[in-house]
Amino acid sequence: MWRSNKRRLVLGALAVVVSALALATSATPANAHRPLVRATLVNAADEVVGEVVFKGQGGHVTRVEVRLRAAAAPGLGDFHGFHVHSVGVCDPLPSGTPAVPFGSAGGHWNPTGATHGGHAGDLPSLLIQADGKSRAEFDTDRFPVGELLAGDGSAVILHAGRDNFANIPATAYSSVEGPVPNTATNNTGDAGGRYACGVVRPA
Repeated sequence: MWRSNKRRLVLGALAVVVSALALATSATPANAHRPLVRATLVNAADEVVGEVVFKGQGGHVTRVEVRLRAAAAPGLGDFHGFHVHSVGVCDPLPSGTPAVPFGSAGGHWNPTGATHGGHAGDLPSLLIQADGKSRAEFDTDRFPVGELLAGDGSAVILHAGRDNFANIPATAYSSVEGPVPNTATNNTGDAGGRYACGVVRPA
């Protein structure tokens, strides 16, 4: 009887340990399919216009889920540039060089010094419907989730215009217009003003 009870206690203890290890493993970023960090997008009037969620998928793969309700956004029914920027500050007052609203978020997140289209923070453009709503979900292997919180943090910017990803063949323009694409195009993709900004924070 004593040995039987002891055996049950040992087996019970082992079951608890195994359950705890399984829970710990399932909660790691490599295995969890759950929000890890998020950014709430607000416009210059401090109105919430959407949310972006970043989920770890294992390794360097990150799933990005976007939900917008930007009914007052410029360019409804059109594409809009969408990027991770290099500083986790969303001050609507103009700043930076040149001074622009939400300039506090810095430029595109670009740790490798690439031209636009190759920035780690370059994300697919968002098509905002005529009613201001937009939904998107995609994966990127340009960064793991944890890097978004490192250093100065990061922010997500929704731009007022289209992003050309610096994909402008020089043959499409006359030589009198100067080098194509130019410096601004290589840095920003000519996506226009910063309509909304969201600081990336732990979920």
